[in-house]
Amino acid sequence: MKLKQTYHGFSLVEVLIVLLLLSGGFIILLQALNTGKTMRAKSELLTMQAVLLNDKVQEIRSRKFDENTTSPWSTTLGIESGETFRDDLDDYHLFALSEYPNQTAFGCSVKVAYVQSSSGFHTAVTGPTDYKRIMIEINHKSIPALRDTFIVSSGL
Repeated sequence: MKLKQTYHGFSLVEVLIVLLLLSGGFIILLQALNTGKTMRAKSELLTMQAVLLNDKVQEIRSRKFDENTTSPWSTTLGIESGETFRDDLDDYHLFALSEYPNQTAFGCSVKVAYVQSSSGFHTAVTGPTDYKRIMIEINHKSIPALRDTFIVSSGL
């Protein structure tokens, strides 16, 4: 009389299949973690870019419209000779900062132009008007530039 042998445990094929499935699951999990890390880093850069843009907009908005308190406005855009402080909007014309002191990967540029309401504020004009268009760009070395354009009136 022969006794029937019973085997306990898993076969080698079953163990290999489980290892294969677990490996695939770990690979997917690691990719998800890496994607999350990349998205977080990009989100931090975009947030810092937006904060820098907002700071520059508020800095410029805090200045007076022009050197002259009433019309006729200055015909020259940019810092007037002898000035060391940007005290009015057009002093920011062609302002450029290649690196922020604490954020060296970011830069900034500003352009100011006189515009008219009749053109929908789109076309720059050569002479002074009651409106100035300010275009600000915050750039970074690895993400697209963030731009903002706003119109400021003399308030008269």
